[in-house]
Amino acid sequence: MAGQRESAEADCVVAGGGPAGVVLAYLLARAGLRVVLLEAKRDFNRRFRGDTLAPAVLDYLDELGLADRLLDEIPHTKARSFDWHTPKKTYTIARYDRTSAKYPYYALIPQALFLPHMVELAGAHPGFEVRMRARVSQLLRDDTGRVCGVQYVDADGRHELRTRLVVAADGRNSKVRVLAGARTTELNASLDLLWREFPRRDGDPELSGLQLFGHRLGTIAVLNQVDRWQVGVTIEAGSFPRIRSRGPGPVVAALQQCLPWLGDRLDAVDDPGEFSLLPVRITKVDQWYRPGVLLIGDAAHVVSPVGGNGINFAICDAAETANQVARVLLDGGPDAELDAACAEVEARRRPPVQAEQERQVRIERGSAERIRRGLDRPAPLLRLVAAVRPLATYFGSLSAKSVMAPSDVLRGETPVRD
Repeated sequence: MAGQRESAEADCVVAGGGPAGVVLAYLLARAGLRVVLLEAKRDFNRRFRGDTLAPAVLDYLDELGLADRLLDEIPHTKARSFDWHTPKKTYTIARYDRTSAKYPYYALIPQALFLPHMVELAGAHPGFEVRMRARVSQLLRDDTGRVCGVQYVDADGRHELRTRLVVAADGRNSKVRVLAGARTTELNASLDLLWREFPRRDGDPELSGLQLFGHRLGTIAVLNQVDRWQVGVTIEAGSFPRIRSRGPGPVVAALQQCLPWLGDRLDAVDDPGEFSLLPVRITKVDQWYRPGVLLIGDAAHVVSPVGGNGINFAICDAAETANQVARVLLDGGPDAELDAACAEVEARRRPPVQAEQERQVRIERGSAERIRRGLDRPAPLLRLVAAVRPLATYFGSLSAKSVMAPSDVLRGETPVRD
């Protein structure tokens, strides 16, 4: 076949260079395994994606000796609380001062900087290889039907890569998930997001990124992306055609009221269609693994942007996967042992994911109802939390640790080959 490369061998093939994929590839390469990371795009620039690393995740990266270097080398902001602004009042709904002894904050690090940073670290280990613009097209199977590799396409043609384990970390529209035959169920998200970038200027406010601005059109989030702002407007699911039919006036008016410092940058908004529409999805998968393949991150569970924890769930999935499968791969354990390790990943990670998805469904329903009623304030319970500082501290600690199972902690236990 034209362009066919000889089959290569790897202990693990990771499909997808998002947070779950790059962190897992790093951990497995650090353990001494042969890992190939396949990324479909030409670079790691992720637009309109969550950038908020939770305190527990920073503690985990610190165990690995990575957190301080990450924070020293990459521009970021620190969110020490979660605030909801209205024209009349600011509600501090969550405080993070009790979440970590060393990192009592969320670190907002653009994925466009975080992902290549982790790939560079992985590249220091001889077993790691990254192949860009490489799209998985098929799963290879042995005579028993077990997945034993992938077929992928890049600029040089079609190739086969054989491996003991394929990990799907290729996002909410996972190709590997479809090829593996996993079934998905949508949990009826109630919101959509409109995203747009604006240039950042000297004199702009130092926003943490974990701040919402309430408006009757919908809440507005602002993320600091070093040289630009990402502005997201939460709208009721399916309402974009109606909003667009009204022209730019209502959207621009909402931004002018909530973010007046954007000034003449708002003059460029001629049409709501200039915003990127991100349909919010909350999706669960029937089973995260099949013989020879494991789904993690958004490939296994799509979570809403509510709370900004998607990246943290992805990293926790990667950490648990490395802790469960690395030793089996290092020791050359039997297929049954590898399958059991993948099952253990799901057993540990599904409960916190499911709890978060159920919480998000409830929050989204309440948010959609407030949008329909034209309310700009948070719900009464959240206003009560904001009024009592110890409650806000407790709420911050609880929400920041929601990425983990109640009885679990992130463990930097990935074995290292001698």
